[in-house]
Amino acid sequence: MKKKNVILMCIWGVIVLGMQLFLKDNYSFYLKWYFTLLIVGAAFYPITMQLFKTFRDKGWNFSKVLGFAIPGITFWLLSYLKLLRYTSVNCYLVIAIYLGISIYLLFKNKEELFEHKDETLHSLLVSEILFCIIFSFWTYFECFTYVLDYQTEKFMNYGFLNSLFHSEFMPAQDMWLSGYIINYYYFGHYLASFMGKISFSQVNETFNLFVALIASMSFILPYHLCENLGFFVTTQKDEALENLSKKKLKKIRNEKKKKNFVPVAMGLFAGIAVSVGGSLYFPIYNVLVDREELGLGEYYYWEDSRYIGYRPDTDDQTINEILPYSNVIGDMHAHHIDTLMVFTTLGLLLDLLLSEKDERFEERYISLRIIVLGVILAIHKMTNYWDFPIYSVVMFLILLFNNFTKYHFSIITLINTLISMVEIFLVQAFVSLPFTIDLHLSATEVLLTHVTSPFYKMCVFWGLPTICILIFIGVLLWEFFEKKEKGKFFKQFFVYINHINKADLFAFIIGCCAIGLMIIPEIIYVKDIYDSTNKRANTVYKVCYQAEILFDLSSAYILVRLISSKKKWYNKAMPLLLSLMYASTFGYGINAILYTCDYFNAEAFGRLDATEQFLEEERPQAYRAVKWIKENIPIEEVIVQKTDGSYNMHPYVASLTANPTVLGWHGHEWIWRAPKDYTCPKEVTERWNDVWSLYNTHSREDVEGYIKKYGISYIYICDSKNDQEWVTANKDLLLSLGDIVYQEKTENEEESVYIIDVRKIKDA
Repeated sequence: MKKKNVILMCIWGVIVLGMQLFLKDNYSFYLKWYFTLLIVGAAFYPITMQLFKTFRDKGWNFSKVLGFAIPGITFWLLSYLKLLRYTSVNCYLVIAIYLGISIYLLFKNKEELFEHKDETLHSLLVSEILFCIIFSFWTYFECFTYVLDYQTEKFMNYGFLNSLFHSEFMPAQDMWLSGYIINYYYFGHYLASFMGKISFSQVNETFNLFVALIASMSFILPYHLCENLGFFVTTQKDEALENLSKKKLKKIRNEKKKKNFVPVAMGLFAGIAVSVGGSLYFPIYNVLVDREELGLGEYYYWEDSRYIGYRPDTDDQTINEILPYSNVIGDMHAHHIDTLMVFTTLGLLLDLLLSEKDERFEERYISLRIIVLGVILAIHKMTNYWDFPIYSVVMFLILLFNNFTKYHFSIITLINTLISMVEIFLVQAFVSLPFTIDLHLSATEVLLTHVTSPFYKMCVFWGLPTICILIFIGVLLWEFFEKKEKGKFFKQFFVYINHINKADLFAFIIGCCAIGLMIIPEIIYVKDIYDSTNKRANTVYKVCYQAEILFDLSSAYILVRLISSKKKWYNKAMPLLLSLMYASTFGYGINAILYTCDYFNAEAFGRLDATEQFLEEERPQAYRAVKWIKENIPIEEVIVQKTDGSYNMHPYVASLTANPTVLGWHGHEWIWRAPKDYTCPKEVTERWNDVWSLYNTHSREDVEGYIKKYGISYIYICDSKNDQEWVTANKDLLLSLGDIVYQEKTENEEESVYIIDVRKIKDA
């Protein structure tokens, strides 16, 4: 082992051990997850090396994602078929199968895999140190934001995770609609629970640590994508060094050093832009404008996500959430989780584009990459459906241009591309079939939009990256016309594309896809239950979320590429100016991080596990009741609790204990299960009325009917002086129905909690 690699290993060890000083009592949680990621990453690495052959570290950090995602989806299928119970031991049995495949590949391809082992090990160690630093930071950040709340969707996502964690087999039951399975894109939450199982963590630990993992990978994986783009574009054949003067040798070495810096600069630019960068809204509305004159208060990072349709308010209010916002909010939503697979998809496609052409039939049509792309596309579909059509198109375009550049433009090449896409779709259809059968799609109608975003607001959000991509397109066209000779235009154009730098081609494709995604919500939207004011909010939200990722990746490559070119300084002025403007947006994530964790105030530091501190502080009696339920009532027992619309406290028992309730957040169940006309589902409306009646009627017969109808085992009563609209009107009747197994109340019952065992009525 080379000396520099030994030094890197020592640095890595110091960082891991040093985190104890920062994480304190949370250090054990961190270590469990960190070393679990190392184990699954190492177990899957020989397989990953076959997929990321052109990457300097052979896809080491991608291996960590694939190391739990591929075994995870395999186990999900086996559990769905009731072949394996959902336990940590059984999860490791599946991982062991992939470890066996890895060992086989290791011995089969050892000469190829270890051809440049010292260089690969060096890159791997650098990658691991970088991941260790970033994961340590986000874990530390989560120690300041560990508390669950109901103002975001943490209640919902924690409830999903809790239900999945306690499921014996897949699919998991809906904690907010007893007797039903989850009708939502929950697979990402399942992968989080899978990570929790194999790291032997509890639900409350898993929630925040998985959020920290997503945030970490939102820097690391974009870094590796653009780093490898940079290495490809700067790699040239070494010049013959014999018979050169010292002056010439020195010049060559200096140029090589500069080239080695370019990939790192691209990687850092991309990692920072994707994980913490915002739009021009931040420098404009936080620094440049007079907020007081505009009637705005102190800047708050949340306002960036509510810009189009707001200030002033209009009848077209949209959501412009971006990845850095999700990293800070940390509610583990589906679109946030799926970014792990988004970067992995892009990594696989990049390696395909940069690799040499496949000469053998089986390599082109029956390859490991095609199978893995199909599996990942299935994960997109089951985690966040919006990403399924988006990355189907991205896959097709990159496969198409990959085939065109390697096998020339022809009808046969187009047919070959379609064959590959059919194979990918067949794999994803097979893998996702059980999920697809179970899922009820509530939003399937695509309509033309009758309103568009104001042009100046579009410029604030998307103007900067769009200009970067348009400039790059102009540069590519300029290069073509410079070399073009008199003759057939299209023939020369196809020849130019065949010989274009593949790193440039990748940036061009994803940049054009980003522009397309930006434009789509201005033309069409997917209809859902939201009214006319918010009719395209969800479409803008989910489509532009991916546009931002693709914009940042392509812009990071483009700007560093243009600045580092050999052109005159005045040709670099524009990309340099655009880079400075881009850098000004990085303050968005930094501001959000500092605000959220109170500038890392030591008094705000807490336990890493997701706690019910909000409940303990607002309703201590309810907090103690929840703890009692966890210790005394089996998971499968239905506990009825008061309900309400959405974003309220009422279904906290189901979310925090995984015991299903009759109805949780009414608005969310409506969204998930809406019929074709988007009215509230009959079952949801019926349950809404029945729960309200259960806590208000004075008819014993009616209450007993509800208990039998929904299989209710326990009735939960929690009354508070701060919740007057939902005070139990028939408390005496409910208390008389069965045994009071838990009670706590203050004088005059201003605050009271009761749990009544009504199983005798249910089973009668």
